[in-house]
Amino acid sequence: MSQFIKQSVLAAAAALTLAASGANATTFNFYQAKTASNLLDSTSASVSVTSGGLGLTLAPVSSSSSAKVAQRYDGIGVSTGLLSSGDLDNGDTLLLTFSQAVTFSSLGLSSWDKGLFGVGADKVSITTGGQTYNLTAGAESNGVTTFSLASLNLTGVSFLIKAEGTSSFRLANLNVSAVPEAGTSAMLGLGLVGIAAVARRQSRKAA
Repeated sequence: MSQFIKQSVLAAAAALTLAASGANATTFNFYQAKTASNLLDSTSASVSVTSGGLGLTLAPVSSSSSAKVAQRYDGIGVSTGLLSSGDLDNGDTLLLTFSQAVTFSSLGLSSWDKGLFGVGADKVSITTGGQTYNLTAGAESNGVTTFSLASLNLTGVSFLIKAEGTSSFRLANLNVSAVPEAGTSAMLGLGLVGIAAVARRQSRKAA
């Protein structure tokens, strides 16, 4: 087998492995340094952002017709009117819709109250594909409590983030990995098969 074919096989195999594992890790960060321009909430019916070529739209899910997405320096929440804190609280829910299927790696929340020895701690749930997972314990650093979700294998296009009970917090950041489209993996796989076939033919001729 020629050196070129060997290198091509290795490159194609590496690309296929990356595609299969959804290696395009993307971070969406909503937690910013406090400035005069982001001190107060800005509200809108929805917020759309893009990171690493991946699109994300956030919208409130509420029985209130006045519910809007609220965004300021410490993250994103839901506003239901003039007296609303703008946080995700008392059952407020955010709908996260991505431009393609993703797998959740972690979720970061600001203003998280861990309670006293766990009593009165905030609670958040994340729902996708009809399955709901409740999260209560995360790692706090620099004002953001991060929950690792890798072990849950949460994969989908749409996710619901809900403040359970009397909890109150904001969405500070999230990390996801894009799931490769089936066509991309199929083409990479066919390419690898083709390279291997050429290598076999050349080996036979050499023999």
